[in-house]
This record gives sequence, C-alpha cells and structure tokens, in this order.
Amino acid sequence: MKKSQMLYYLRLIPKYAGVLGLAGLGLLGFALLLYTQDLKPYERDLAEREVELERKFRSLRTPVEASSVAAELPKLNQADTFTFFLRRLNEVAQKNQVDINQVDYKSQVEADGKLKRFSMQFPATARYIQFRRFTAAMEQIPGVRIEAINMQRQSIGDEQLSIQIQLSYLTEVR
Repeated sequence: MKKSQMLYYLRLIPKYAGVLGLAGLGLLGFALLLYTQDLKPYERDLAEREVELERKFRSLRTPVEASSVAAELPKLNQADTFTFFLRRLNEVAQKNQVDINQVDYKSQVEADGKLKRFSMQFPATARYIQFRRFTAAMEQIPGVRIEAINMQRQSIGDEQLSIQIQLSYLTEVR
C-alpha cells in the first residue's frame, strides 16, 4: 500500500465512523498511552524483582563453609563472664531507672558443647521511655537477645509499667 492510498483511507475514517468512531479511536489511543507509560514499567519492575528473588533463593540454597561463617561472627564472651554480665545488667537497669526485682536463670549447652546459653526471666517496673532505653542498651551487648517482653499497666493514667522480660545471653565455652 502506498503512502497516498493510506492517507486517502485515513481521510475516509471520519466520514464512515462518525463521532463515536473517533471517540473510540481516541480512547484506544489513550489506553495505549496508559499501557506504555504505566503498565510496562510495572511489568519490567516485577520481572527484575523476580530475577532478584530467584538469585537470592539460589544463594540461600548453596551450602556455606563453616570457616567462612566463623570468620564473619563476632567473638562471643567466655562462659565465666556471666557474673560480669549480671553486673552489667544491673548497671544498665539502674542507669535507666528500671527496677528489677529478681532474676531467674537457667543454662544450657548448645552447638555440641561449644556454646552456652543463659536464659533469664525477670519482672521489672519502669516508665515506657526508660524501658525503651534499657532494651536499646541491652541489645548493644554482644551475645544478648531479648526473646519476649510482656508489659501491663494497672490503669490508663498510670505511668509505671509492670514488665516481664525474657532474654538470653550466649557465651563461648573454652
């Protein structure tokens, strides 16, 4: 088809299609514009995300050598430092005005006797902001993991919280 024939047929469209036909062509053009401007980038982004997820999935499936994992882990505390940790716990609690009543703990050996975990549970009372500072300071100590927290107030207007904390302290047995 030649250029002149194409132009001739394009000039006939308004005559045969009418106003509704022109409106339909306009809507088709608008839909094509939306597809290329909005949907195509989303499809491209989803495809890139799927490729990235597949790459991460494959990297998680590959076995990791124990020596490389040991090199990446920070050195843990020795098992005889538990008493120093208890002192540090009390210092952090006093500094942040958290009242600890008593501490119950148990120890268990992990990783074929190479690690020792001290699990502690204790009640405490403090205001919310003081307790937030206390937990932030505790998480900075190597080997400490806060496992569970339960907070209660006697009434809505009461500022003091009754807190039940469960944390663990991991040490290396030498």
